[in-house]
Amino acid sequence: MQNPHAPIHNEWNETVRKMRSGNRKAAELLYKKLFHKVFGFAMHRVGNRATAEDITQDIFMKLIEKIDLFDSAKGGFLVWFWQLARNTVTDHLRKARTVSFSDIETGDEEKSFDYPDHAPALEDAAATNETLRSVYAALASATPEERELFELRFIADLPYSEIAAVTGRSEGTLRVSISRLKQKLKDATHHV
Repeated sequence: MQNPHAPIHNEWNETVRKMRSGNRKAAELLYKKLFHKVFGFAMHRVGNRATAEDITQDIFMKLIEKIDLFDSAKGGFLVWFWQLARNTVTDHLRKARTVSFSDIETGDEEKSFDYPDHAPALEDAAATNETLRSVYAALASATPEERELFELRFIADLPYSEIAAVTGRSEGTLRVSISRLKQKLKDATHHV
């Protein structure tokens, strides 16, 4: 049976091949496709915009420095990249030791949404912010593994197959764990 993700992996691998050969546009394309997810992932982990920006920059610098280590025969680029991103954030948190998930201030502007022109009414925005605070409160009491799953699935938007490759857990186990986490978050926001 053919892998349904093969065309996607081939597209990423081709972009990486071009980047390795010095194609600047390929590097820019990788940056554009991954920046928002990487920044969101870093922001969620550290809770500080400036620090998340620094970490995001570090991740992309490491991508440039280590791109030659990527071996498409061993797996897809996205799995390799998210392992690099995950390790970079973890290294930063180990070094800092002063930032924890519970230190995130849920009322600051860094957690606010950028609404499009058809923004909801102020009441809807207030309800959204209250729901967001409830989600962050629920995540603060979650295990480190649950927080990581939340980040990889809902912030980085990785499919289960890639989360499995990054974490070394089976897809079935991940589906159960993420389902339980979604229920936990749903219960936390239901009281809002």
